Amino acid sequence: MSGKCRSRRPAPARDMEATQFSIILAELIGRVPGAYAAALVDMYGETVDYAGAIEPFDVKVAAAHMRIVLSQVDRFGKLGETRNVVIRAATTSFVVRKLPIGYAVALLLRKRAGFTASERAFAVCERLLAIEAGWPYFESKPSWYPVDVAVDRRGRPTGIGKVRQQVQRVEVLGSVVGLRPQEKGFRVRTEVGEELTIVREARRCWYADEVVCFEWDKNQKRS
Repeated sequence: MSGKCRSRRPAPARDMEATQFSIILAELIGRVPGAYAAALVDMYGETVDYAGAIEPFDVKVAAAHMRIVLSQVDRFGKLGETRNVVIRAATTSFVVRKLPIGYAVALLLRKRAGFTASERAFAVCERLLAIEAGWPYFESKPSWYPVDVAVDRRGRPTGIGKVRQQVQRVEVLGSVVGLRPQEKGFRVRTEVGEELTIVREARRCWYADEVVCFEWDKNQKRS
């Protein structure tokens, strides 16, 4: 199976009790190559929760400063609505992404990490944070869902399932073009007749453009 992405570096001792937010942030780190820490901050730069292989004080200070930068860019006004700010420094890169109600998520990346973080990874993180916090989330926005994918020797999908749940066989209908280097995408049909687009990013992380539906899901919807 493929699609189970995890950060490899051990995390230092925490200075606050972990919440469900830390699990979501850890999954974001595991899905972005070069990422080693992340924090959820409020509009004042205060850390709600964090995750990663870095001292708590360091990630909190970095996230607070990135939240200030995001606010400053926002006040500039001439760039339109700010969604992300990306900074590449001599030893570390930073990505800060705006969330509802003044919150933001800050991601720290190693020196040689890619300059542009995965939109799919952030889409997954943003939706899960919104669900956990009770923020408004508009399903009409482009979204992606993490999935487990089984592949054959050629790397073509043979099965798909929700992460850490049952897997069903798939038929490959075609390949997706126009993706980034090192990405692979396929249009597939599942056992229950559902057609999905699935994409494999770095670290063998797979995403689907729809929620994977199983037979029991269809039966439940009919009842």
